[in-house]
Amino acid sequence: MKAVVFDGILACRDVPAPEEKGSVVLSVEKAGICGTDLAIACGHLRAKTPLILGHEIFGMVRNAPQGRSDLIGKRAVTEINIFCGRCVYCKMGLNTHCEKVQALGIDRDGGFAEYVSTRPENIHLVPDSITDEEAVFTEPLAAAIQLTKVCPVFPDSTWAVVGPGRMGLLVLQVLRQYNPRVLVAIGHEGKKLEMARQLGARAFDTKDEAKALDLTGGTKFDNVVEATGTPEGLSQAMAIIRPRGTVHVKSTHGLPVQFDATKVAVDELRIQGSRCGPFDEAIALLGSRAVGVKQMITHRYPLERCAEAFETAASKSAIKTIFEIQ
Repeated sequence: MKAVVFDGILACRDVPAPEEKGSVVLSVEKAGICGTDLAIACGHLRAKTPLILGHEIFGMVRNAPQGRSDLIGKRAVTEINIFCGRCVYCKMGLNTHCEKVQALGIDRDGGFAEYVSTRPENIHLVPDSITDEEAVFTEPLAAAIQLTKVCPVFPDSTWAVVGPGRMGLLVLQVLRQYNPRVLVAIGHEGKKLEMARQLGARAFDTKDEAKALDLTGGTKFDNVVEATGTPEGLSQAMAIIRPRGTVHVKSTHGLPVQFDATKVAVDELRIQGSRCGPFDEAIALLGSRAVGVKQMITHRYPLERCAEAFETAASKSAIKTIFEIQ
């Protein structure tokens, strides 16, 4: 089968199709490039190599283990984490933090390929109300939803999302479901900031953050989501958060960053991370059209043009870049 393999160099290669006893094999039709994929390809995030990248995957179930033949031929997406189910974290229901976790496209071969192997319990069926391309957003949308699980969104709260890119635009739309008192996007003028406006957010250029702060009544923001994956984005988030506010880290760019620990202590700030989230809720939001994702797709490529696809995905001109595989 054809697959995008990284072993220090990114290339489309012919590799054996996956065959793993007890697993489901998806025939991959669409797959999205995310910040984690870019971080691995540029060496910022360590992963086992050689590695087939990709974890934002949609496809058709080709093979399934005995007892799960009901899955064959169904439209489906897969969760990213393969967990053991036996360690202390799995028993606590924290499968993402499994002591033996293997993440698709990071610790084991992922879905930038014609076929990918996953566990039956990781499969979620996709209703016909969701298109193939929209289904690609299930995994990142679930991650955006997870932010609200670790920190409830109150109607009278104020929120800023720094970095309206691939993840930031999803976070904005999830937060909108809770009708916070203030919800703004802050970024550089261009396609992404304009997309935030089209999706209903108040949007401000980084140099106009004072105008965004005016909306809070002079108290700064209760919550700031850092979704740029840059030191500058984190610095800006720290600058506009109020005392005892929460800075939410939604970037997985792989690089260490510096922040003012004294400010965290003096202002009694909370630094909150969040990772993978509930696929069932993401599928429900996509199916109801409460979250719009199709307009976020700016570029489409075949696997054979993977180098160009990654270069585009990392550029300012792209919001979401996907592979069209089958």
